Amino acid sequence: MFNRNFNTNLLAATPSPYCTDISNYLLHIQLLNQGFSCETKNALQQLKDDRIKYYQFKDIPVSEEIPPTATNYISEIPKKTFQSEGVIGAVSLELGQLFNYRETSEFIFYDIYPTKGYEHSRSFVNSKKMLAFHSDGSAHPELCPDYVLLYCVRSDKKAVNLFVDLDALLEHLPDRIVDVLMQPLFKHMVSESPEYFEVKPILFKEGHHITIKYDEENTFGVNTEAISSQKCLNEMLQKIAVVITNSSRSLLILNNKRSLHARTSFNPKYDGNDRWIKCAFVTTNDIETGSIVSLSL
Repeated sequence: MFNRNFNTNLLAATPSPYCTDISNYLLHIQLLNQGFSCETKNALQQLKDDRIKYYQFKDIPVSEEIPPTATNYISEIPKKTFQSEGVIGAVSLELGQLFNYRETSEFIFYDIYPTKGYEHSRSFVNSKKMLAFHSDGSAHPELCPDYVLLYCVRSDKKAVNLFVDLDALLEHLPDRIVDVLMQPLFKHMVSESPEYFEVKPILFKEGHHITIKYDEENTFGVNTEAISSQKCLNEMLQKIAVVITNSSRSLLILNNKRSLHARTSFNPKYDGNDRWIKCAFVTTNDIETGSIVSLSL
């Protein structure tokens, strides 16, 4: 990922992003970004050019001490250093602006790990239930991430990512189904409490590309034709999905508008060694890096 002469002490010195003023953190990730190798920048450029829909960096030189994975959900698992956050932030500078939703976290990063009592929920903290196919922020009325960055702190061999390239999906879906999916015939759940939906398509035309905004468990057809088309979509996702495994110290970057992803079920142990992913969102919209976006209903 980094040049051979990269000073790893610089990574170890990454300031905390878990505060109201992240200016020092944002300055520091610019220094880290300057240490990227040409291969790293080329891979990220391919993502920006839509030549690939995902890329995974492995064996990233992060050497920080990792605390036990939490069992109850908290906004930040305490760490002594912030190397993984430094890597994510440095990569984000090649793609756009870091941001998050206030409904997810008050900070620009949030953690994904199995949480007691939510094993069978529809939430990202579930475990014994598959996390359904989705694109992050798909129902948000204002801002949907262009890229999702998933840094693996701890892995679980039973929990793998399922990935569907939108171009491959469109090749397999009949034209009549695509036509229906591009019509505003689907209720997307924006908020569960209070309950609020937006009616819009699943597929969209943006410039020269078709994009997708979809959450399998929180999107509902408004008539028979829409329900039937969504059923066809869901069946095809299961057929053509490819597996992407996580490993500790890996970073998976997804083109969030041109793909869908899911996660298989697994059995948490709640022993401090469960799967732990750090997630961040990136937009190409002209917003301030580090913005926390609130949902206005």
